[in-house]
Amino acid sequence: MDEDRAGRGRVVAAFRGGKNVLERAYAESPLRLLLPKTPYASNAKGPTAAWVCVTSLGGGLVRGDALRLAIDVEEGSTLLLTTQASTKAYRGSTRQVLHARVEGTLVALPDPVACFAGSTYESEVVVTLGAAGTLVLVDAFTSGRAAYGERWAFERLASRIHVDRGEPLLRDATVLDARHGPIAARFGRVDAYATVVAIGARAADVMAAMLAPRERTNVLYAPSKLARGDGVVARVAAERTEDVLREIRVRLGNIAEMCGVDPYASRH
Repeated sequence: MDEDRAGRGRVVAAFRGGKNVLERAYAESPLRLLLPKTPYASNAKGPTAAWVCVTSLGGGLVRGDALRLAIDVEEGSTLLLTTQASTKAYRGSTRQVLHARVEGTLVALPDPVACFAGSTYESEVVVTLGAAGTLVLVDAFTSGRAAYGERWAFERLASRIHVDRGEPLLRDATVLDARHGPIAARFGRVDAYATVVAIGARAADVMAAMLAPRERTNVLYAPSKLARGDGVVARVAAERTEDVLREIRVRLGNIAEMCGVDPYASRH
């Protein structure tokens, strides 16, 4: 990995004077942090979350990019983490790493990753939850540039999620490697896939929505409770990316109440 393309950043969210604030938001190129300004949601149950939008120079991840973001969410505070659009992983090796210490609430809703032909992409999310910490996380990816004939044409995608609270709560890994056989053949008609995680007391309504029965749709949806702790993990897959995103939005029904703003309505 080309260390000249290593972009590091740090975010510290706190609750001060009745507001969620960013005490620090720092990034080194090619990593960039944008700070959206949004209106307060009418159905919110608390102050508007501090909001950070993660992006990078070059319109996506280019060969050698290794982005590392460290986050601290202090007790009583809420941080919303999003991206500007889908993260494009161009040809070559790229990597994204997120380490978060969460005493308050972290809602991480990045858009799906789209890996181009010939790319190798790795991501790692490591979250340490405090006793009252709450996490809502979406990790999604698509088949790539299907409209240009690049459907599941990347070399390798590896995505790992680790969540601890004194003990391991979740160890999740998805590895797709062309060396193990054609990736497209394994996904059939599916063009988008997501893992949704909700853990902690403030996510109780989200977890209930994730586990609730729903009428049959064209989306493959499989939720399960974590073996340890108060959490739910769900898998979502569909032929169209829009259907996966719509299902996620339904399952995260009260996310606007948690964040003080509807992150989906404000971005689209």
